[in-house]
Amino acid sequence: MLILFILAALAYGAATFAYGSRATEREREDDTGPFRYARLLLAVAAALHVFAIGAQCVHGDHPLKNIYLATSFGTLIAVGGYLALARPGKGLDALGPVLAPLGLVGLALGVMFSDVVGTAGAVPGGKDVGSAHVAFASAGLAGFTLAAGIAGLYLGMERRLRRKQFRPGGAGLSLQGLDRLHHRLVLVVTPVFTLAMVTGVLWMVEEGGLELTQGRWFEVAAAVVAWVASVMLLVSRAIWGTRGRRSAWLTLVAFLAIILIVISYGVRS
Repeated sequence: MLILFILAALAYGAATFAYGSRATEREREDDTGPFRYARLLLAVAAALHVFAIGAQCVHGDHPLKNIYLATSFGTLIAVGGYLALARPGKGLDALGPVLAPLGLVGLALGVMFSDVVGTAGAVPGGKDVGSAHVAFASAGLAGFTLAAGIAGLYLGMERRLRRKQFRPGGAGLSLQGLDRLHHRLVLVVTPVFTLAMVTGVLWMVEEGGLELTQGRWFEVAAAVVAWVASVMLLVSRAIWGTRGRRSAWLTLVAFLAIILIVISYGVRS
């Protein structure tokens, strides 16, 4: 397990360096230097991350045991989703320097705090509902991470266009393409996050009623904010055709709320 963790951490670190090296190289169509191997290194890191989680599961430290292991699994899904989306020519390379260190942080949290007891692994009853809640929440975290990354790319590109700052030889998705991809991600992740909220409420009711929400009002409020923001994005786009900057900012608000929930769970654990 330790060897897998070290290898995965080194691969994530190498991928981070490779993605970051592009900023020090001249902007040109054919990327040279370490950046050429960035995507491969990130794929290797993700594969090692999978094996590390598998080794943890063998010892009983599965992703549904506590918030840290769930976060590790969620970041792995986000990295895997990015690798699937960031094919050559798609113009999503700017997310690499964010996803690579994020995967490393998730891996480290899952390993360092694997012994913490919490979530579905320590619940005497309602274990199935609790496991479903953590699984949906992990998938929701991964989905909103990707959606927020795409939203950030959109805002950055839109700002450069307004200021007429163009990258020579730049290629990839247009603003319209980024907006379409962003909308599709939110369209997929919102139902998943809704299921996470529903199963979370059912879990609390089954374990002791709504009285368990006492002391967790911050997490409940943050979840409601994230859900309302994502639903507003979808509804406003369907009815009024709202898109672009407003949709991107709504996604960033939802993502920030989810991050606050994860931090709150981690501190309380």
